[in-house]
Formats: sequence, C-alpha cells, structure tokens
Amino acid sequence: MQPPEDRDMELREHLAELKDRVTKGIIPFFLATGAFFYFSDRILTFLWQQLFPEKDMVVYTPTEYMIARILISAFLAFLVTYPWIIYQIYLFMKPGLYPHEREFVRRLAPFSYVTFVIGVLFSYYIILPKLYSVTVVEYFGAEPFLSVRKALNNAVKLSLSVGLSFQIPVVTLIAVKLGLVSHRWLRDKRLVVYVVVFILATNLTLDFTGVTQMIVLAAVVVMYEISILIAKVFERDTQ
Repeated sequence: MQPPEDRDMELREHLAELKDRVTKGIIPFFLATGAFFYFSDRILTFLWQQLFPEKDMVVYTPTEYMIARILISAFLAFLVTYPWIIYQIYLFMKPGLYPHEREFVRRLAPFSYVTFVIGVLFSYYIILPKLYSVTVVEYFGAEPFLSVRKALNNAVKLSLSVGLSFQIPVVTLIAVKLGLVSHRWLRDKRLVVYVVVFILATNLTLDFTGVTQMIVLAAVVVMYEISILIAKVFERDTQ
C-alpha cells in the first residue's frame, strides 16, 4: 500500500517540485536578510561588544565591514526563516509519507527549531565567551587586533555548527520512525560520521589551532551518542 498522495513522477517533475520548494524557502530568507541589513550596523556593534568587550573593531580591506554586516544579516535571517525552510522540506517529502508518518513529522518539527535555537544560544552564551576569554588575550605584551569579518565569521560558523548538531537527535528520531536507519546502523557508522564531521569542520572554519573543530566535534559526538540511545529506546517501544 502506497501513501495516499504518492504517485510515479518523472525526474523533471521531481526537479520542478524541488525547484519550487527551494525558491519558496530562499525568497523569504533574502527578504529577511535585506530587512536585517538595514539595522545591521547597530546589531554588529552590539554583538561585538558582547563577544569582544574592550576590543576595537579592525578592518583590513575596504569591503570587510560591509561583508561582516551581510554575514550577520544572513545569519539572523536564517534563524528567523528556519521554520519556514523546514516546512518547505516537509511539503517536499509529504507525498511519499503515510498519514501517521506525516502526523509524527508535524509534531516533531517544532522541536527541531527549538533544539536549533537552544544550540545557537548555548554557543553564544556559553561556548563563545569561554573560548574567546582563553584565546583573545595578550601574548607577551602583544595585544591582539581582531579582524571584524574573520572574528564574526568564526562566531557565526561555530554557532551554526553547534545549533545544527543539536538537530541530530530530532532528525534521527524521524529517520528511525520512517525506517531509514536503526540504532545498530547509527552505532556502526559513528566513527565514519566523526571523521567526516572533523574534516568538514576543518575546511569550513579554517581554524588552524584546531580549537573550533574540536568544539564542533564534541557537540556532534554528544548529540550523536544521545541519538543512538533515543533510537534504541524508540525501537524497543515500537516493537
């Protein structure tokens, strides 16, 4: 028995549907980015004072400050439009889901946003202050000069990485419910996942100290191990 709306579709129909969902997800994101950009100067100043108190902003290129404003605007826009993007992903998946699977995904989707926000706030209020209190210090009397773009780029990437890592238990629970993975599969693939995450974190953050990569990896390891336990309990309850 197939899901009620499931039907054979040609590749071009799938691509057209995917294009439609991506477009509907991206347009609000760009609109929100533009709206935040209008206030980005004040937002950037506020965030800088919170993350790097008593440190002056330093720009090394004429466009650096503008790029930093765009980065912060896009980051905040993603936070705001994240539920809408998740909804578009759900609508793309919906035709292939049974009614009980749709209900399960709809109920769990809000938790996806909640855990994402919790991860970002955890990074902003706990991880980043601790990290910068250790790394942004004088060395042998030499005061560090922080590039606006590079400093905020690192903060945004780390916050997004931790926020997305907090999604792992929710995504895992949905995947187990849909029969895509099992706790045994997750357990057997953990080492591969950790290596891939570390490589991605290294290439995305470009932090040659390794501190950022280790923080991201630690967050993923904790959330992944929690996911294995959740999957195991969920499978036991559904048997």
